[in-house]
Amino acid sequence: MFTTKKRGTMKLVYQLTAIILIMVLLVSCGGRATTGDETYDNGDSDEVVQPDEQQGDNSEGQQDVGSDVSGSPANAAESYGAYIEAKGEVVTTLTDALASNPGTELDSISLLGVVMVDMALLPASSFGLGQVAASTTLGFLGAEDIEYSENGNEYSVKYRGDEGEQFELQGVYDKAADALKCTSLKDGKESLISEYRKTSFGYVAQIYSINEDGSSYLYQLAISGKDGAVGISEASAAPSALTGSETIDFPKQCTEWYAIKGDAFTGVTSDGRELSFEYTPSEDGE
Repeated sequence: MFTTKKRGTMKLVYQLTAIILIMVLLVSCGGRATTGDETYDNGDSDEVVQPDEQQGDNSEGQQDVGSDVSGSPANAAESYGAYIEAKGEVVTTLTDALASNPGTELDSISLLGVVMVDMALLPASSFGLGQVAASTTLGFLGAEDIEYSENGNEYSVKYRGDEGEQFELQGVYDKAADALKCTSLKDGKESLISEYRKTSFGYVAQIYSINEDGSSYLYQLAISGKDGAVGISEASAAPSALTGSETIDFPKQCTEWYAIKGDAFTGVTSDGRELSFEYTPSEDGE
């Protein structure tokens, strides 16, 4: 029962993320279709701009929701959505494999952290789409005083939590590399650094998470379709930036890691046990 509930929690997080991403894109499309002569704040208190001026030199990100002709994402929000979808499929598979394999059920708890950080990164689903999209995304979760701003390929979403905490997610999107780096702050202090990059085989990503007790963890991911790996280590400092030259085995440098290739599951648990078994999807994991 415990593992079934946890699999359900992870699926719920990814389903919620997917729903919010869809809502943001729909609102963004509808907002552009009905704005007319309406103006809004671009994040600079001294300047109010027309909707088609918000992006400056990067205005195509505000105007286009679909991919461009070359197939690359139209904006940071679309890029982030594609990455989250790919990540969700692999992490869900790894979780289901551990939770349904006799003797490894409790090891699946380790993957909960790499899922829950996505809630802090939800504002990234509005990067390049403007204030309305940001308000929709975070308003859905009860956030208040939501402020969206952008400058070229740099983004910021500030908001207040239900207990009065001040949050901000900063992002820098490299469209040529299809790479996004985000920094999350709580009451002015860094709590999360996350980045991903598109590669020849899929994606590589890493997340440096700082807990309130001062402990910190590093999650590293490699994703190639339905195959991939997640690595987990304790960390004392943020890692070096991704280069895009990482291999699909990149996360296996961590002290704990789990990988899936076809139906072959391998890994090393937090207590050093080596795992190798054939994955048969459970009814919940299908």
